[in-house]
Amino acid sequence: MEHRRRRRTGEIRSFPFPHRDGLDPLPEFARLRRDEPVARIRLPSGDLAWLVTRHADVRRVLSDPRFSRARATRGDGPRVNRTTTLPNSILAADPPDHTRLRKLVAPALTGRRAEAMRRDIAALAGELLARLAPLPRPADLVTHFTRPLPLAVICDLLGTPRSDGELLDGWCDALRSVTAMADARVMSAVDEMTGYLTGLLRTKRAHPDDDLLSALIAARDDGDRLSEEELLSFCVVLLSGGYGTTANRLAGMVHLLLAEPARYERLCREPELIPGAVEELLRYAQSTVSGNLRVAEEDVALGDVIIREGEGVLAVLASANHDERAFPQPDLLDLTREVRSHLSFGHGAHFCVGAQLARVQLQEALAGLTRAFPTLYAAGPAVWKRGLSSRSPRSLPVGW
Repeated sequence: MEHRRRRRTGEIRSFPFPHRDGLDPLPEFARLRRDEPVARIRLPSGDLAWLVTRHADVRRVLSDPRFSRARATRGDGPRVNRTTTLPNSILAADPPDHTRLRKLVAPALTGRRAEAMRRDIAALAGELLARLAPLPRPADLVTHFTRPLPLAVICDLLGTPRSDGELLDGWCDALRSVTAMADARVMSAVDEMTGYLTGLLRTKRAHPDDDLLSALIAARDDGDRLSEEELLSFCVVLLSGGYGTTANRLAGMVHLLLAEPARYERLCREPELIPGAVEELLRYAQSTVSGNLRVAEEDVALGDVIIREGEGVLAVLASANHDERAFPQPDLLDLTREVRSHLSFGHGAHFCVGAQLARVQLQEALAGLTRAFPTLYAAGPAVWKRGLSSRSPRSLPVGW
């Protein structure tokens, strides 16, 4: 056993794997889960790391404090890209800094707060769908629904003008770039977004309101609990994660439902299935095909491999969600499946703080869509984003 644990594979794969349109399971992950669940990869930066693909191993990497997130964004450790876009954010922190930052934002994103927003989110979905109905067909559902809904929700929550949505959308894609944009373009987008948010924070500081940005500014100014860099990074993370991830997931869910019309038709007939269907769609859709890199703080045995101190580890949630050891028939999209342990919102200290708000948006979006457009159908192939850390439709032509 000791010999096996010290085995280190000689094959090094380039990662991310070649792009495939769609959200169905990637065969590369299935092969690795079966044959080499801890595999050596080369990242776009040129650095080496270990790719972890099984459910139990992914959970362990995400919850074991010996795998540091901070070391993957600061200092001279391995990187996914040579750019480091948010080195002072909650996404890049380890406890106790992460604990302090999470406590500041968590009260604004509780499950109770999300449920209190449900009625307004449902009303917003209804308004957007009412505007969609008279448009010429085919219409792009991304442009008219799956993007503006979560964008309006996060803008209202933060106190950001909805009219700035196009700017925010472009910046969010830059933050997710793996190979889609040159490093210089990514850093330029980060600079632009930081400049925009600096001006917005200046306005909010002078004229506070009942929104999350005003509350975070108070946390910064009353007792100096947030540094100015942390405050700015918080804003970027909340806009990118709170809007971009939800928008991409919603578009992907509709694509999967319309890919086999019987799926969509069933939700139209049985709307009570929607909450559970959202969880199954989150599990099934291989949307986030990369992960947040971590660095081992000491030698750690993971499966057959010893991860050495200072080596990078990339745990892939989308692969874990298709692990045969955790889910029966994982490559079957079953809208009645009871999903209890999917990892789409992460695990451990970095579990998504806005998970319940995302769930409410996804549930109300599908409820509104199936109610307003029971004859919705795909009117052409989706156009897919490429070179990002996630797979999602850039456009989704539909008719009804």
